[in-house]
Amino acid sequence: MKRKITLILAPLWQYLNQPLFDNQSVWDLKFFGYLYRVKLLHKCWEKECLPKGSTHSQ
Repeated sequence: MKRKITLILAPLWQYLNQPLFDNQSVWDLKFFGYLYRVKLLHKCWEKECLPKGSTHSQ
């Protein structure tokens, strides 16, 4: 249950904390959600992934 609340509140908090008079502010909530998911996907895609069982130190 806590995870569901976090998944909803994280993008909502970012939406509410946008700069008011910035050219990059997005006021349409659905479009903001779309952009949020795209940015999250891009961030996850860029993350370095290690195979299971391996350690970072070599």
